[in-house]
Amino acid sequence: MSYDSYGPYIVVIMLITFIGLYAWVLSPKRSKGFNEAANLPFADEEKAKESNGDIKHD
Repeated sequence: MSYDSYGPYIVVIMLITFIGLYAWVLSPKRSKGFNEAANLPFADEEKAKESNGDIKHD
């Protein structure tokens, strides 16, 4: 099989994959998990503040 025979199918598969990922990311039931993941970098700062009142910097 050459690219001429399966090339158009690759484009369709890539389009379906893109639309599926786009829908998954924008799904309302996934927003809680994404919001938690977005705040993970700040979790260490809050934990350090709670332990000794100041932010530790390495």
